Amino acid sequence: METKILLIEDDPAIQTGIKEMLELESYSTIVCSDGKEGLETALKENPDLVLLDISLPSMNGFDVCRNLREKSFRNPVIMLTSRGEQIDKILGLELGANDYVTKPFDSRELLARIHSHLRNKTIAAEKTVTAGDKVKESHSESGNSTRKLLVIMFTDIKDYSKKMGADEKLAVKLLDIHNEIVKDTVVIFGGKIREVIGDAFVVSFDSALVCVECACEIQKKFRLYNETAAEENMIEIRIGIHLGDVIEYDNMIIGDAVNIAARIQENAVPGGVTMSESVYSAIKNKVQFNIIFTGEKNLKNIKEPVNIYVVES
Repeated sequence: METKILLIEDDPAIQTGIKEMLELESYSTIVCSDGKEGLETALKENPDLVLLDISLPSMNGFDVCRNLREKSFRNPVIMLTSRGEQIDKILGLELGANDYVTKPFDSRELLARIHSHLRNKTIAAEKTVTAGDKVKESHSESGNSTRKLLVIMFTDIKDYSKKMGADEKLAVKLLDIHNEIVKDTVVIFGGKIREVIGDAFVVSFDSALVCVECACEIQKKFRLYNETAAEENMIEIRIGIHLGDVIEYDNMIIGDAVNIAARIQENAVPGGVTMSESVYSAIKNKVQFNIIFTGEKNLKNIKEPVNIYVVES
């Protein structure tokens, strides 16, 4: 059976180059230049792998990826984009992408990644065999999704990329200290760590109050650490929190709640706790500390503006 790859990309030059490369490898290639068209084609054709640009007409790649996963599309998705920001990579992966390749890319590397994901897909499909020796894809066993209302906490270290560029050995040491503080505190408060990517944590809670208390405790511990640390060893983190509907499958969570929490974190006050109105509304009469309204914020790739609140330090 021939391997089918869907390329959703609106740049004609990149379309041509990738299509020729895939056809030389004997892959059957479908090309779409529009986000909505690409989504519909993926659901109709069920390709073995999707190559997905982010900046697309009618629907961006993040929304395409999220919709695919919500509609139980389980085959590999590799995002292709000129966006090199870490937050965009994290969002792509959190929304269900399997890989993320930044333009300009080496065609040999892209091809190697395609081969790797297709190979892993084949291996996964061979793991589960019915009594009648019928092969089933492993995702069909583990891919049952459930919809939940969860509180999402997204954290990262302020200026970590600069620290890594200035002194890689020191940056790794600080990352270890950071990870220990965050992980230990999350465990104490009963949060569930969903993903750790570089210096970023994605954590879910069932309770908005517990999540905010955990975030405040994390920031308190970093303030105490910084009191005795040399200036170059200080660690400041940003924390963004949002309460919303997510889809959970294979211990992963996807959906707008994750996306919004990530964007709130991106705009958060370093050393503070920043939250959406949905979180504030859930905790406003239950906390001892002051929370201030900082205004309405238009967040990147979020359709509606979000009211932002910050715990007063």
